[in-house]
Amino acid sequence: MKNKTVKMVLAVVVLGVCCGAYAGVKTYVAHQEQKESEEDSEESTTVFTASTDNIKSLDFMVDDTETTFEKDDDSWVKKDETDFPVNQTTLDSAASAIASVDSDRVLEDVDDLSEYGLDSPSNTIKIVTKSDEEDGDDITTTLYVGDENSSTSQYYVRKDDDEKTVYLIDSSCVEPFTKSLNDYAQMEDFPAISNTDTITKISVDGDNSYELSKDEDTSIWSVKGSEDEEKADSATVSSLVSSFGSMAYSSLADYKCDDKSKYGLDKPYATITVDYQEEVADDDTQDDTTASGETADEDASSVEENSDDAEQDTESDENVNETTDETSEAEDIDSEEAGDETSENSDSASDDEDSSEEETKMADKQLTILVGNETDDSSRYVMVNDSNQVYAMSTDTLSALTDKSEEDFWDMTVSYVSLNSLGSLKVNYQGSDYKVNVSRETSTDDDGNDTETVTYKLNGSDLDETTFTTFYNKLINMTAQKRLTDKYEPDGDAELTATFTEEDGDTQEVAYYSYDTNYYAAVVDNKVYLVNKMNVKELFTAFESVVGTEEDSSDKTDSDEATTDDTKSDSTDMPGESIEESDDSTSETAGTTNDSDTSEEENTDSQETDSTEE
Repeated sequence: MKNKTVKMVLAVVVLGVCCGAYAGVKTYVAHQEQKESEEDSEESTTVFTASTDNIKSLDFMVDDTETTFEKDDDSWVKKDETDFPVNQTTLDSAASAIASVDSDRVLEDVDDLSEYGLDSPSNTIKIVTKSDEEDGDDITTTLYVGDENSSTSQYYVRKDDDEKTVYLIDSSCVEPFTKSLNDYAQMEDFPAISNTDTITKISVDGDNSYELSKDEDTSIWSVKGSEDEEKADSATVSSLVSSFGSMAYSSLADYKCDDKSKYGLDKPYATITVDYQEEVADDDTQDDTTASGETADEDASSVEENSDDAEQDTESDENVNETTDETSEAEDIDSEEAGDETSENSDSASDDEDSSEEETKMADKQLTILVGNETDDSSRYVMVNDSNQVYAMSTDTLSALTDKSEEDFWDMTVSYVSLNSLGSLKVNYQGSDYKVNVSRETSTDDDGNDTETVTYKLNGSDLDETTFTTFYNKLINMTAQKRLTDKYEPDGDAELTATFTEEDGDTQEVAYYSYDTNYYAAVVDNKVYLVNKMNVKELFTAFESVVGTEEDSSDKTDSDEATTDDTKSDSTDMPGESIEESDDSTSETAGTTNDSDTSEEENTDSQETDSTEE
């Protein structure tokens, strides 16, 4: 029994020793693996390196098609399509990215390439470089690209015929070769209009067709659609016009379109046409400059010939003594030098004029944009002018043109007549008539400076300028929030009607009707504007101040009812006459106002009657 116990103890001791040894070995192995891994991470293996200047061609898969770009002198060309517009910057960047490929982890003795996606590579990049030897053959290096390690943003690749070694390389070396063909094409610049002030017409033909045009004399824009031509809102048009200076493509869709129907451009969603002007060299001016240069040369030759004639005349004079001859010869030399300098200066001036007189002129241009189907990224396909390239352009940029109608450009100013051209203004307010006459007188001071004095009279009486202009500015600057396009039948009489008469005789009338709880309807000809009710109430208040100013200027102290009826009704027929005041104290006490058209006999009868009543 004792022996068995000893044996069991020994067995336990041996087992413990074995377990401890196993744990120690395991720890050692793990430590060594970690150490080796750290050493590997510190080392970098060169997979491929070359000078970018020595790279002659790059061959790789583009849109599942093997594509080759090669160097022709210093420019990249597409080998099988030399007219392809290669983006030189994009290919230079691709060459730079592949010129130095390093790996910080190398897997050797690989048995199964499928674990890394290298049994069926996603791309194959062939790099052809010049040999280092002068007469040596070109060198071709092939990199097969497998899966991406998403955790490290690296790709697995193998090189040439070595199927046992796999490298992990940075994604920056591979991504330049993962684009579509259009990404390697050079995009054309959108023909943006540098000076949008020269735009004179914009027309849009589509579901919503309209035309904007600018008057050459006044620079005022108008809009025309299915209805009559109307004045356009200057701020809205200005914003639209300025957009043509910054338009740009978002991407290239087709570098050589042979089927417009693929993009909806055979039957465009809209066609945008812009007429403008551009500064170009004036060929006629250059011809004139050349002709003037020839004339200048002829004049210089004439100066030289005259100088030579003068020299010959001086030398032929034999009666002059030697001193005189020497002096004459000296003068001749000076004359010749002066003549030469004159000729040189003339030629120099002519050359300066030739270089400075190169002039430009404004030429008529037209921009045409065909707008096609929508893309998958909030854009639409477009073709511009005569280009056969198709581009994508932001829908937001295009909708500012294509999704508008003529109503969006209507000027919402209700009635505008410049105060400088106003002759008179008739106002009917709450059933009573008023008239403001404007007078202008020009005086000249002792220095010959002209000064214009403007006066205003309401129903023939002086009117305070500030009070009137405050009201008038509200009247002519009233803007609507929208316009009614349906027929409008006012419910009741207008609360205020204003009739403008300009100095040249033109007239305009606006009538304000209560519309609903939010708006007044302002009617001008056949147009009905809906105006914020609060703004109209402010207009009414301003006019009531005008009426109150008129009463003060007439020195009236009686009630409004006693002073308005006869005066206002008569002022409509005779706006230039003032209200006459009776000298009779009885008439003043009675509070009556004599009509300017009433005869003297009627005034006398009225006075006698008042006296009898008293």
